[in-house]
Amino acid sequence: MVLARDTRPSGEQLAGAAADGLVSAGCVVVDLGMCSTPAAKMMVVALEAQAGIILTASHNPAPWNGLKLVREDGVFLNQAQGVKVESAYHADTPTRRPGGRMESMATEDLQDRYIDHILAAVDVDRIRGASVAVAADPCNGTGALFLHKLFDRLGASATIVNGTPDGRFTHEPEPIPENLVQLGAAVRNADAAIGFAVDPDADRVALVGADGLPIGEDYTLALAVETIAASEQRPGAVVTTLSTSQVVSDAAERGGRTVILTPVGEVHVVEEMMSKSAAVGGEGNGGVILTDVVPGRDAALGIALVLERLAESGKTLSELVGQLPQYAIDKRKVSGCTATQLQRGVVALQQHYPQAYVHPVEDGVKLYLNGRLECPWVHLRASNTEPIVRIIAESATAEEAARLGAEAEALLESA
Repeated sequence: MVLARDTRPSGEQLAGAAADGLVSAGCVVVDLGMCSTPAAKMMVVALEAQAGIILTASHNPAPWNGLKLVREDGVFLNQAQGVKVESAYHADTPTRRPGGRMESMATEDLQDRYIDHILAAVDVDRIRGASVAVAADPCNGTGALFLHKLFDRLGASATIVNGTPDGRFTHEPEPIPENLVQLGAAVRNADAAIGFAVDPDADRVALVGADGLPIGEDYTLALAVETIAASEQRPGAVVTTLSTSQVVSDAAERGGRTVILTPVGEVHVVEEMMSKSAAVGGEGNGGVILTDVVPGRDAALGIALVLERLAESGKTLSELVGQLPQYAIDKRKVSGCTATQLQRGVVALQQHYPQAYVHPVEDGVKLYLNGRLECPWVHLRASNTEPIVRIIAESATAEEAARLGAEAEALLESA
């Protein structure tokens, strides 16, 4: 069993409890200590472990913590497997076996191995030749364990803020625009070409332009898709979720790649990528996936692919983004909805837009309002991680997206 944790102060005690339980069950526990989620998943595969446990609350606030459960192929448990674990927990029949023990791995060795693994997937020489100046904010999370070394290996001069892996978040850790103010200032002060905001367990990365303003999480994946689509070494489709911006599908189609949409959730994307031998995939929250590198979202990989896109294009980030279609997304959360109310809301939304195309993949409901697979669209679904319903609307303008989101919210609340 591989065991890892993010930098939250609560992680040490929780990891100790997890280790005690695993050892009492006869497991050989390889304790990675503080470690990013992608690096831990890589080590599950590399060590041919039977499973992994990562103590992390990902992008959630500092007081939170949780378990990410990883199966032997380095992929998170899917829904059916998660139900089995939950059933075993509620059965309360723990197994005790002899022979359990703890092993560990030196942090420096682990980080070197991880970065070597990531850089084998990109054109390091091209990136180094571009000598890009960057700024980064890992929010004192696990990204602080490797970002200095990653940028050094890529020949990028880096300014890093909140780079101490102590879990003391100086701002809310989710890499969304309102939390990127400090990074924006660092980009401007350092005269950097780009800024990278990394969440606490380092599986998501959002971009900030040279002007210090957020670009939008979906553009991380869109630029990574452009990098992969230009390569003959990685044939295959692009896989992403129903809630991801149309800009990712546009980038894929411009590169001659088929787009496959899945329900929201990393495991859905990864399993579909493996099933279809897809070239690249990810989620619109800044998560980029190459399953042969790490079978899940990886901020370091996203950073490297975006830097490769900058290097091979010879353009600025704003120029690259300007070449892509421009959309606006409105995201809302509605608390207190029952499953019945959600279902009634889904029906009400479909009745309100009888001309819309209903995407055949089921995850709540996604409606393309013009009857074609393009913007504007609205997606209404139950969250996988919080007791809320999420409403996402995308259109050509912020005003129109907000109107569509408000309309869907009103229909849900009155259902």
